[in-house]
Formats: sequence, C-alpha cells, structure tokens
Amino acid sequence: MFILTLAGPLENCKDIIYRVQDKELEKNYIVAGYQRSEREYKIKYQYKEFTIICPEFRKDAEGAEPVVIIPEFIVHGRPYPVYVYLYAIDLYSRTSEKGQRWAAEQTRKRFGLTTFAHTTLGRAIKTFVSIIGNNAKTLLEPGAKTHADINKPSFPTVDSTEPLRKYAMQFLSEKLPRRKGLQVVDAYCELVREWFMVNKCFLL
Repeated sequence: MFILTLAGPLENCKDIIYRVQDKELEKNYIVAGYQRSEREYKIKYQYKEFTIICPEFRKDAEGAEPVVIIPEFIVHGRPYPVYVYLYAIDLYSRTSEKGQRWAAEQTRKRFGLTTFAHTTLGRAIKTFVSIIGNNAKTLLEPGAKTHADINKPSFPTVDSTEPLRKYAMQFLSEKLPRRKGLQVVDAYCELVREWFMVNKCFLL
C-alpha cells in the first residue's frame, strides 16, 4: 500500500539524496508494531539522477500489507517525476498541429532531461487516458469516440491520436485552471494529490 505525502522540491535536497519524512505518520506505524525499513527510487531531473529514499513499514509476522510513504512526484516504475509526464501530455494534447516528437523535445528542454522519447509520451498518454476513464467520458462532446475506440492499437499519427489528445485536453482543461497562480510543477503535483485523495489511485 502506498501513502502519498506532501513533498518539497527536488532541487532543495542535498547531494541528490531526497529523504521522504512524515514523523507523525511514521510514529503511528512504529507504535502499531510495524518494523521500519527503506525503499529507494531513482529519478532523472535537471540533468541529475536523484535517489528518493522512502520509509517502508512491514508487519510480516502477521501477513500485513507493506506500507510505503512516497512523495506525490513519484511514478512507480518510471524514471521521471510525474509532472514531467503530465507536462508532456498537456503540451501535446493542447497543440494539435504538433507531433509527439516536438512535445517530447520541448519536455526535455523544460525539465533538463537527456532522454524523453516520443514513444514514452505515447505510452504515458494512453495510460493517463485509461486511468481517468469514466471521469474523462463525461467531458467528451456528443459523438466523440468511446474509451474502447481509444484503446484500439493504431499507428501513432496526429489523426489516430486525436481521441487520446481530446480526452487528456478536456480533463486537464477542467482541472488545471483552478490552480492559477501556482507554478507548473506545483499545479501538477496538487492535481495528483487531489486525484489520489478522491480516487485512491495514481494518475499515472
């Protein structure tokens, strides 16, 4: 089980080691008889590789599910912060005349990445649309393609990815304006936290 916690900027950590801390929550698990260990994640950002150290709590003798406290910017099993993917998806979905290669290149420049391929963006937007699922359906215009249509395999042309872009754009267009005044990274992180609190799952 994952517990999402509010985290500070990656840039503020020392020696590219980012330690996630929630003293009150950690104390509660220790009092409840859990054993504390740590889990590490690697994140690429601003031409650096950060090590994210997250507290993990286990009660193996009782067969309890392990609990990991993670920052909202972690995407399990992926090498970049969540706001990198959301930025790329947002940019691509709002710029219909441009392709995935262009959006991927702009994302690399924006976040200081040596790699972020258009294929990575393609997979991310499919995952994103799949997760928002029924929430996005309510935002589509009458006659728009269904969720099943969107998941059909096809060559990634501008036309074939239009339903994906439409799903993503309408969802983000509704959610992000509420966060006017926030920096890009903060706005995406707040969206991730809100989604997790309501739906008990990650956006990516």
